[in-house]
This record gives sequence, structure tokens and C-alpha cells, in this order.
Amino acid sequence: MNPVWRGDSPELYFIAPDGTLMASPIAVRGTDLAPGALVALFHPRIVGGGVGASLGWQYDVSRDGRFLINTVLGETTAAPITLLQHWNPEARK
Repeated sequence: MNPVWRGDSPELYFIAPDGTLMASPIAVRGTDLAPGALVALFHPRIVGGGVGASLGWQYDVSRDGRFLINTVLGETTAAPITLLQHWNPEARK
């Protein structure tokens, strides 16, 4: 499930048992929370299906509603990205 709150609105995202990313608006009425209608967003192909507690959170939601998702590489995807850390081209000058 791994529920995640969107930072700028009362909306909750979670992974359904079939792997679909779902959203639910949450209305706050005094001290009560009232969930709205569920909306199926898309099937993100999250590593581990997005429901494995041992893997931890494999996605997050920004304040403007964009997603950062650790996806499963498929046969038709591009080559993996190489990340260079602490690169300083000025050090050789």
C-alpha cells in the first residue's frame, strides 16, 4: 500500500493490490476526515510491486503532483543511467 500524502493538498496516494497507483481526496471537516472517491491513475511498474515492506517506499509525490518512481526496467527500455558523483572537471586544470 505505501500511502503518501501530496504536500500541497489533502490528497492521499497509494498502491492498490493489483499494482495500480490510486488517489483519494481527503476532506477535513472539523476533527473528521472524509475520504473521497478513489481514482485509478496508472500502473507504474514499481520495483517490488510497490507493496513490499522490505523494500520501503519506491515512489514519492511532489507538492505539484508530479511523481518520482523507482520503476522496473523492461526489455524495451533504454540503457540504465550512469550517475557520476563528485565530478569536478576544474580539478584537472
